[in-house]
Amino acid sequence: MDNVQKRKALAQFKDKAAVTVFDRQSSRTHFGWGPWVAGGQMLMWINFADFYWRYSMDKDEESGELHLSPAWKRACTAGIALVAGVAVGGGVLHYISRSVARMQVIDGGQMVRLETYRISGRSTKTKVVPIAGMFSRDRLYTGEGPQGVTKAKSSQYSIYASRQSHYAYILSRSGSFKDPKAFDILFHRAIVPDKK
Repeated sequence: MDNVQKRKALAQFKDKAAVTVFDRQSSRTHFGWGPWVAGGQMLMWINFADFYWRYSMDKDEESGELHLSPAWKRACTAGIALVAGVAVGGGVLHYISRSVARMQVIDGGQMVRLETYRISGRSTKTKVVPIAGMFSRDRLYTGEGPQGVTKAKSSQYSIYASRQSHYAYILSRSGSFKDPKAFDILFHRAIVPDKK
């Protein structure tokens, strides 16, 4: 984005201690269901693993009789089930931990305070990052919906804290945005590869 536009967008935060630019609004409902879903998934996959370990059978080609599969084969199948359970449950908790409840620009436009949910889903934790390093590969403003941020097939907007970030923070497009167009001016940009 043009540096002049960016300076104008940052000017709205000058001499202000904190300005809320995003509020999920549904923070009171939180993600308390998350640990239950993750735990339920794990129990289900543990049951699958136990079933495969106890009852996985092979058919004898000569006699046609069924017999218990070799231990290595049962262990591999049960292990895959356990890995699947950890992946699904971990994915749910990771999603919760990257979901933003509130985003504020602080220190006169120099820093951003992100309030994200804890994996318990019942409270938030705070992280402060420099605004200069934050970016998004997606545009927030679409011109659709009541705030102009509705996007077909996507109810989320992703933003990274820095170029070194492997995982994005997730903002719900159904939340309240102070100024979606200014959001794009400040954060939307293509990533330039690091110089070697």
